[in-house]
Amino acid sequence: MVTNDLIVAIELGSSKIAGAVGRKSADGGLQVLAYASEPASGFVRRGVVYNIDQTAQCLSNLINCLEPELNNITIDQVYVGVGGYTLHSEQNSVVRTFEEETRVSAAVVTEMEEENAAKQYPGHDMLMMISQEYKIGNNLINDPVGVNCTQVEGNYLNILARTSVMHNTAKSFEIAKINIADTSIPPLVAANVLLTENERRQGCVLVDFGADTTTLSVYKGGNLRFLTVIPMGGQSITRDLCSLQLDEQEAERIKCEYGLVPPTSGDETVTLDDGRTIELRSVYDVIEARFEEIILNVCHQIEASGYTDKQLHAGVVCCGGGINLKGFEKAIAQKPLMSKVRLAYNTVTKVEWAAQGRPTDGTQGVLAGLLMGGVEGCCSDGLQMEILPQDEPRLVTGNLFTDDGESAQAKRDEELEAKRQQKIKEAEARKAERQAKTSGFFSGFVKKIKTVGVSVEKLANELLNDDENEDNKN
Repeated sequence: MVTNDLIVAIELGSSKIAGAVGRKSADGGLQVLAYASEPASGFVRRGVVYNIDQTAQCLSNLINCLEPELNNITIDQVYVGVGGYTLHSEQNSVVRTFEEETRVSAAVVTEMEEENAAKQYPGHDMLMMISQEYKIGNNLINDPVGVNCTQVEGNYLNILARTSVMHNTAKSFEIAKINIADTSIPPLVAANVLLTENERRQGCVLVDFGADTTTLSVYKGGNLRFLTVIPMGGQSITRDLCSLQLDEQEAERIKCEYGLVPPTSGDETVTLDDGRTIELRSVYDVIEARFEEIILNVCHQIEASGYTDKQLHAGVVCCGGGINLKGFEKAIAQKPLMSKVRLAYNTVTKVEWAAQGRPTDGTQGVLAGLLMGGVEGCCSDGLQMEILPQDEPRLVTGNLFTDDGESAQAKRDEELEAKRQQKIKEAEARKAERQAKTSGFFSGFVKKIKTVGVSVEKLANELLNDDENEDNKN
C-alpha cells in the first residue's frame, strides 16, 4: 500500500470522537480506507474538550484501532476539526484613506489583512479570517488591487473560539503523542463537501443538527457570511425524555423509535423495558417542545445574520444525526424561514466508503471535508516493501556477484529485509508507547499541566463555570 497520499482526519464530536483514513482519487472524489470511533460524551461536552487526560486516552485508542485496518502502517500526523459551542463569527472593517487618488497595491491589501488579523478578542482565539469584499465608493469588489481611489474599506469575517478550546485540544493531542498536521473549522470543511457551488452563490443556510450543538452557517455570493453554534441538540431531547422517569439509554431508544411523528389517537401508549407504559402523547409533547425551541433559535440566528429568506434563494440545507429523527423533514418544513429545505444525507463530493462501520447518513460531512482538505500525507511509507508477496520475483539490479564471488542480489535482499524489520520494530514501539500511556495517565497529565502553571482543579472549574454561564445565557 502506497502511504504517502493517505490523509488521516479526526473529528471531536459531542457524542463520539471519530477518525478516518482516506485518499483523494483522480476524478476529484475520495476513497475512505479506514474508520473508527470512540464514545466521548463523558469528556467532550458540546464539542469542547473538558477532560484532557480522558480525551488523550480516547485519541490513543482511536489511532490503535485505525492502524490495524491499514496493515499496521504508522500514522504520523492527523488533520483535526476544532470548534464546539464557543465557535462564532465577528464582522470587522479596516479602512485606508489616501490624501489623493491612489492606485491600490497588493502591499496595501496585505497591510489591511494584517491589521485585521491583529485585532484582539479577549478570551478568544481567531481561528480564521475570511475576506468578504472591499468597498470603494459605492461599489463592492472582491479584489481592489489596481483600482484608483481615495479610500478603500475591507470587510472581514473573523471566526473565533474560546482560548481554552484550542489549549485543551492541543494538550490532549500532545499527551497522546499524536502530531497535528493542521486544524480546521468543522462547519466550513463540511460545507465544502455538502453544499454545491450554486447553493453557496445563490445563498443558503447550512444547519448541522448534532448531539449537543446545532451549528448554523450562512453563505451568500460564494462566501461564508455568518457562523454560530446553538448549545442544544439531539441529546437535549434525550435528557428531556428522562423527565418521564426513563433512564438515558431507554430515552434515546424511544426518541429514535417515535421521533416527531404525532400520535394518531390520545390513548396510544409506549411500553418500557420494565413493563411500564406511558402515553405516546407525553413522549411526543416532550420531543416536539425541545425541537420547537431548537428551530426557533435557528430562525432567530438566521435573522441575526442580516439575511432574509428572499436573499437566500437556495434555502436551508440540513445535516447531522438529528435529520434522521422520524418526521423531521415534515416538521421542519412547517417552520418559518424553512419553506425550502434539502436534507444532506450524502455528500455532493463523491465519497467511496471502503471502510467498515461508516458514519450514518448525514453525519459524514466533517470527516469527509477534513480528508478532502488535507494536503500532506499522514502515514509512514517505510513499510511499503512489506506488501510484496514472498513468492513474487524481485527485480535484479546492479552486479550479480560480489568481489568474493558471492551473490550480490542475496546480500541486497538481506539488507532490504533488515531495513524492513527495523521499520516494523519502530512502528511496534510507537504503538506500544501509545498503549503504555493508558496506565498512569493521570499522574503524567498533572505533571505536564503544572509545568505550564495551570492546576487541574482550576482548569476543570473554569470549563464547568463556562458551561454553566453559557447555559444560563440560553
